[in-house]
Amino acid sequence: MKIKETKTSLIDSGSLAGMPAFFISLADDSEEGVVKGVDDLIKEVQESTVRYVVLKGGVASQKEEASVLLAGIEDLYRHAVIESDGSLPPDLEADLYSFLLKPRGAWPAENINACIAAGGIAELRIEMEDEIDLRETLIALANHDLPRSMIFFLPAGEDLESYRDNAAFLQNECQKYGFRLGGRLKFLLEE
Repeated sequence: MKIKETKTSLIDSGSLAGMPAFFISLADDSEEGVVKGVDDLIKEVQESTVRYVVLKGGVASQKEEASVLLAGIEDLYRHAVIESDGSLPPDLEADLYSFLLKPRGAWPAENINACIAAGGIAELRIEMEDEIDLRETLIALANHDLPRSMIFFLPAGEDLESYRDNAAFLQNECQKYGFRLGGRLKFLLEE
């Protein structure tokens, strides 16, 4: 498999925020990466001490190998999480599909609904920064049958100041509409 990096870190946001996880960032066809065998990756997972394994990046372009890797993760009694922008069908076996969405981008309603219809556990992490993002999100969410407990409004931001400004805006909107305000650990742990 073509890998950008593997590392152990904390999950940044969503229902598993703060949980230690072993991250495997897969490279897309156009990205550089190192080639590692599935057995080598499974060995790295086995040697880690964490219960969660997060696959992200070029999962779709390496679908066959990713399927074998996910089966190996399951055999180790670890929980597999696939982080996705939702642009491709969620047709791999994982314990959780975590969709990270941006309202002004393409909203993959069909793929999210397919995951839910197949009985998959899914969460939506939606980065927002203003009223336009909020309106577009509320309209898009009308097309999903996902419990609000699995929808997180995340403050967008490139730095701590913009993150805090957006968090203040979203705090009021979450109270008004009944959604969860999701924190972003990368900002809370910055020095």
